[in-house]
Amino acid sequence: MQQPVSFDWKILLPDVLDTLRQIYSTRHPALASARLDLLRSVMSDDRAEDFLPALGQELEALGLALIEQREEDDAIRLLIVPQAQAESLKTQIQAQGWEAVAHRQDGAAAGAQAALPKPASGPLCGPEDYLDIPYAVAVAPGWACAVMADWDAPALTDLRAWPALRAIAGKFPARRGLLASCVSPNGAHAWIEQGPDGLSSTPYARLLHSDQVDLPPSNRPGMPLPPRAAQVQRRTPEFSLGFAGDDLLLVDRGMVFLYPDHARQAEDVAAEPSLLYTAPPQRRPASDRSAVIPTPDGRTCVLCRGQLLEFREGRLHPLPLSYAAPSSGDISHPVALGDSAIAWLEDGMLCHAGLDAGAVHQHEVGHLPSGGMTLQALPGGWLLLGHWHAPHRSMDLGQLWHPASGQVLRIRHGALDLDSGIQRWIDLPGGEVVAGGQTRYARLGRFDALLGRLDAKTQ
Repeated sequence: MQQPVSFDWKILLPDVLDTLRQIYSTRHPALASARLDLLRSVMSDDRAEDFLPALGQELEALGLALIEQREEDDAIRLLIVPQAQAESLKTQIQAQGWEAVAHRQDGAAAGAQAALPKPASGPLCGPEDYLDIPYAVAVAPGWACAVMADWDAPALTDLRAWPALRAIAGKFPARRGLLASCVSPNGAHAWIEQGPDGLSSTPYARLLHSDQVDLPPSNRPGMPLPPRAAQVQRRTPEFSLGFAGDDLLLVDRGMVFLYPDHARQAEDVAAEPSLLYTAPPQRRPASDRSAVIPTPDGRTCVLCRGQLLEFREGRLHPLPLSYAAPSSGDISHPVALGDSAIAWLEDGMLCHAGLDAGAVHQHEVGHLPSGGMTLQALPGGWLLLGHWHAPHRSMDLGQLWHPASGQVLRIRHGALDLDSGIQRWIDLPGGEVVAGGQTRYARLGRFDALLGRLDAKTQ
């Protein structure tokens, strides 16, 4: 049996093709095909997992097969044989105890040429719709804690006059802005801001609230945080806040605290929180991600150390979730999905379930990096799947999913001039939206009109 050609897993297509041609050109003159040169130019900077199926498909159209011999390391070992010998070669590789994979594109007809990546999409907005914003965290529709290039510190920012942003001084004086923020159904705003010197500040962070989002706080010291001061914990606090009616729930890693009737308290009342829940010891690795998730019909869920719970009758109850297949339990980015339903990310898949039935629906996600996805709830039962990676033609900037109808709309590479995938989506009054990456944001117009301008997902 011939020996495979070994490549580093980070190698690019031009180097792979040059090497394969050098080794196999005498045996397989079809490797000189101009179609392979076109593939080389179109996918010159793609990852191996993206270009190998296309290369295998193009070779199949030339009567050849691209076989990978997978051993117990990261190397890519490739062989080329005539199509008629492909199954025999795979059998020989498997007899040696290795996995054998014939690379081709999923769903392609036998012998068809490779489907090449589509050109970049047209722009979704004009140059005048972009703003460079180094830091922005949504607080409420039309409002964000943000900092512009010429501002000294983050400030409550009115986004409604985009691109002429207006800052309200005094709301978030901390140098590093918000640690957590939420708004109650009646408009009360609660937030945690870090001290100017981070964990060395005394106190290192404080909880404040006001009757409305745009009302700056007074100089009062704020309300006490749970008794897990920075000096007694080995890791930095990771706060999540959310209202359950008028009650305020605060999650800090594996603990959940309750501030009863917080939305109705006067700003100068220093209410002590009570410990509501402590997560049990972890049986398997799970992140410390946390969240408080209110649903439109008034129910409230909590994510604490990989466990989803519902707050009702003054207590937290585990959600009765049932999976069709085993899962890791490393849940992230839970959001409300309409009345009495939530969605989240787990094991690189989009999951959602009703709070009462508990049956978990799982969806494979393509064209996005499974290790860096984010999830955000949008109007009308839509969900935004975004990511933190740098833009690349092989990945979408983001996708809009509508689980109730099964629709998936793609925001393709090239549709927006961003420095990363879409990480944040901010609603503006009047139905307009702003979407952004790490440091740059764009106004996309009305959400309902945007839906008609995006491509339906195809494999």
